[in-house]
Amino acid sequence: MEENKEVKESQDVEDVKEEEIEDVEVVENPQKELEEKVKTLEEEVNTWKTDYYKVFADMENLKRRLQNEHQNQMKFMLQSFIEELLPVLDNFERSLNVSEPSEEVAGFLKGNQMIYNQLMEILKKNGVEVIEAQGKEFDPNFHQAVMMVQDENFESGMVVEELQKGYKLKDRVIRASLVKVNE
Repeated sequence: MEENKEVKESQDVEDVKEEEIEDVEVVENPQKELEEKVKTLEEEVNTWKTDYYKVFADMENLKRRLQNEHQNQMKFMLQSFIEELLPVLDNFERSLNVSEPSEEVAGFLKGNQMIYNQLMEILKKNGVEVIEAQGKEFDPNFHQAVMMVQDENFESGMVVEELQKGYKLKDRVIRASLVKVNE
């Protein structure tokens, strides 16, 4: 009986060995298979790298665009406020153009002139510039011609008189100068 048991056990061991052999894939060329797997993984890595670089470039472009938009917003955020302030400036200048003031008015005008200068300095510090027009060549980008006159003292196309000052905010025209131009 012992012999029978041994034979049975040996047959069981052989059966198990055969099952294990059937489960194991036979690899004919392991080097070739490894090379293919490496190639596949390299392709996948290159795909991931490409995707990463695309996303990185998109983020850099977005960052740059947002910085430019922010700078432009900061640069011109005062524009509407300054546009509303310009008529007040015009009236202030008119009030300072009193011819032959009395002593009492002269003192008052001197104080107003100091306030006006301070206001203009604040505007200048924030990027507001007066557009020079008087005696300059007419430039439709900065001047708006409202009259044409003939004056021998000026060449053709020159600004003879400035009727209303023009202003720029950091290279952007807020209001063009109203001018008379020589024909």
